[in-house]
Amino acid sequence: MKKITFLVFFVYTISNYSQNADITLYSGISTPSSSFSNNSFASNGNFIELSGAYYFSKIGLGLSLGQISNPTDSNLEDFTNTLGFTTVNTSENWKMTYYGIGPEYKATFNKFEAKFLIRTGLMSVKPIALGSSSNENIDVSIPFFNLKTDKTSQLSYFSTAIKFGYNITENLSLFASADYLSALSDELTITEKTVQDINKNGRIDKEDLVAADGTPLSYTTTSNNVKPQTTNFGVGLTYSFGKKTKVGGEIPSDNLKAEKKKRKIATKVDQKVKKPIIVPVAINKGSVQLTNPAKEKADREKNKRKLVAVSPKNNSHFKSADEIENFTWELIGEQIPNPQYIIEITKIGSNQQPQRTYIGKTTDSKINAKKVAKFKAGKALADTVKRMDNSAGTNEEKAGEGQYMWKVTETTTGISSNPSYFTMSNCEIDFSISNDTIECLGYEGENRKFKICFDVTYSSTTGNLTYANIGSGLTVFDQTYATLTYTLVSPNPTLVTQIGSSVSTVSYCFEVTVSNSVTSIGFGLQGDDLDPSPITCQPGVSANFDELPSCLCDECEEIEVSFEEFNISLNGSSGNQFNFNGNLNVNVPIYGMEFQIQSYTYSAAPSACTEGVGSVEESGMILMPGTSINGSTSLQLFNETASGSASSNNNATKNIKYTSSSPLTGPIPLNLTIGLPGPISGLDPSCCVIDYEVCIKVIIYYDDGSCKSCVFTHCFQFNNQ
Repeated sequence: MKKITFLVFFVYTISNYSQNADITLYSGISTPSSSFSNNSFASNGNFIELSGAYYFSKIGLGLSLGQISNPTDSNLEDFTNTLGFTTVNTSENWKMTYYGIGPEYKATFNKFEAKFLIRTGLMSVKPIALGSSSNENIDVSIPFFNLKTDKTSQLSYFSTAIKFGYNITENLSLFASADYLSALSDELTITEKTVQDINKNGRIDKEDLVAADGTPLSYTTTSNNVKPQTTNFGVGLTYSFGKKTKVGGEIPSDNLKAEKKKRKIATKVDQKVKKPIIVPVAINKGSVQLTNPAKEKADREKNKRKLVAVSPKNNSHFKSADEIENFTWELIGEQIPNPQYIIEITKIGSNQQPQRTYIGKTTDSKINAKKVAKFKAGKALADTVKRMDNSAGTNEEKAGEGQYMWKVTETTTGISSNPSYFTMSNCEIDFSISNDTIECLGYEGENRKFKICFDVTYSSTTGNLTYANIGSGLTVFDQTYATLTYTLVSPNPTLVTQIGSSVSTVSYCFEVTVSNSVTSIGFGLQGDDLDPSPITCQPGVSANFDELPSCLCDECEEIEVSFEEFNISLNGSSGNQFNFNGNLNVNVPIYGMEFQIQSYTYSAAPSACTEGVGSVEESGMILMPGTSINGSTSLQLFNETASGSASSNNNATKNIKYTSSSPLTGPIPLNLTIGLPGPISGLDPSCCVIDYEVCIKVIIYYDDGSCKSCVFTHCFQFNNQ
């Protein structure tokens, strides 16, 4: 009874004062060792165990109380069945009660757990008596075998176990276990009393028993010391205390989950306690960097897998096809197992429309030019090459002079390179596009408006770059080569003649409005025939934006927000309001800010020391008065009256906003009073440890009109001690 009382007290203590404790009940099969079975007739039985453990991290301290029961009737019957006469057996079970203490180690893999346990303690063995007698052909029963222990033995024992579990819920787990238990000594004494072999025939038979005349029996008494040893296999349930439950607010995004891992280190610092105000934590030594989802998205875009065309370089010029040896490209980012590439080479007409397309396949990051198009007359195409001819011609026709576009696609992933251009001509021309940029100017209805700027560099011994019709020399097209309407804007609203005898560069910009169906924008310049002879010499150059930028502002990628000299402290002595104090720092001038309570969680030890949310004000609310931003309490509250509840409080809100007509720079003082569940009224806060996690969304307005904003997030961990 004392053992059970002690275990119940231990379990009660860890369940109320621990945030990382388990209690387990399991049962199963008990198999005795061969030595224990042979000396005591013990056979397979059962066991039951109740245990509790407190974990400091992955290492814990556990206490176990259990009982093992091993029957003896089966083995005793096997023994007496070997005799030559009928016997009557009396038997009972071996019952061993044990209680011990020892360390535990726990490893977690998603919903699975593994535990390794060691226990040492005391084992109590119940007294036992076994017997066998015969009454064959006589009037009285004659005993011929007796085994017994005189008293309960207190033995020290050792056990080791392994458990594998699956988390059914956040608190409940199903376990399978295997453990080995053994007494540390053989101090358990067993006394056996057997009839002697009187007739010396090597066995106990009828002649060795007392005859009807009452001749006394001759007995042999022996004593053996045995060591109880069993291997136990069982299943059971484990209940874990101290799991957190999310209440109210929004569910944190993947960004918040990633941030949660970071702040486990960032928020664990020394805590100073003063009364009547308790300072629970100083976050990151007074500095907190907020998560920037816009920058994280930009980083993902930057690091994603890409195909880049390498050679021929964009706008390369060749006198003949013999100068092109290979088409090469590069895969940036995670490698692709067994890649399958298709290269497309398209001849482009003067109106930027495709005239002829050549296709080749390879698993390498390059392909020989002659395997894709008929660059030399008289040689057959490779078997793996397809040629799609949109104009008149024969298979013996070689790829001739003109402008070409090429791109490569990996078929298993669907990723493609940006189109790259080259020309083939006998003309001595150096014609290229550089410094090409694209930006979104916003929306016009449902359409997007883009501005594209680029530099054109030209030189030639053949002649000057001219445009007979300055409105037709520039062509803009989408991914299907459909012509798009554009407008040339400053710095040159018309196309400019460039003298060929010297290198010159001209800058152009044009604006184009496209629907949502347009996914890429290309453009090309086509000059006039420079040579009056029958030789065609028309300089052409093209560029393409295969990925259009988002029309949402990207200024957020470069904005950084942090809290400096930040700390969290109790507001007064009630224990259910906290002050979030510090300075907000932004690396650009801003015109306003908004704070939203995104979510909050809490857990108490012991759990009964808090009643949870007792009012609207304690449900993760920003409270007025007390809250101020930049020293001002004139704030815009999206207050609780929106719920229509009779208990609404105009001074309680999940969302609060501050704006300024002039730009704010440098440290901006911030004080948020936030209401959270506290200890039971009248209870000393030091007797109720409550751990909190509050996730806040911060919106920064960097435009005077408060229409351009960036969103940042951070979660704070702290307690009331």
